[in-house]
Amino acid sequence: MNFRLIFDLDETLIDSVPSLTAAANVMLGELGRAPVEPARYKSFVGHGMRQQVKRVLEATGGVPGGDLRPHLARMIAIYGADPLRGTGAYPGVSETLHKLAEQGCQMAVCTQKPEAQARQILQGLHLMPPIQGLTGGGTLDVLKPDPAMLHHAAAQLSADGPVVMVGDRDVDAQTAANAGARFVLFAPDGQQPAFATDATFSDWADLPAVLSDLHAKSDLQVQT
Repeated sequence: MNFRLIFDLDETLIDSVPSLTAAANVMLGELGRAPVEPARYKSFVGHGMRQQVKRVLEATGGVPGGDLRPHLARMIAIYGADPLRGTGAYPGVSETLHKLAEQGCQMAVCTQKPEAQARQILQGLHLMPPIQGLTGGGTLDVLKPDPAMLHHAAAQLSADGPVVMVGDRDVDAQTAANAGARFVLFAPDGQQPAFATDATFSDWADLPAVLSDLHAKSDLQVQT
């Protein structure tokens, strides 16, 4: 296979909800607010740090003074001090990425997370390499689902094979659709989504076979 695989980061390659929740709870504590549970905070993830902070503040009493900026800066400072703490790759991720690289795939990450934090996590978890490229929040002036994010990530790879986006949320599916790429959904709970996908998987060990089937069944002509 000569796919260019573009992965989402949070809740696709890594489970970062515990660390993000812990950072948010420090911020909330400084505001005199009660902490939130990781299961609740997970629903705030997926559209960038700004939206995370906005949503958690709105869910716990509103944005103080109507100005999000100081709270966003505080959240970034707290989380950015140690983004690896409490963060881990999902089981089978490292082994699967190395196997895909051996099969000829090239890989990059396209994430809403600030690029510096994403790079620190990928390198700290020994996922970069085999991941070669990274487009994060702040790399461009836009975020997903703008197709420029996916195009930028794919352009960092030297191969010219078909582009496939792998993610866990509707914003990832929409990014792929906007860029004319195929989309594979990581659904660890096995639930069927309400949005269109080209394939799904719930166990990282199954991804190579899923991609092989996609390659066999599809005439993947889309290039970035």
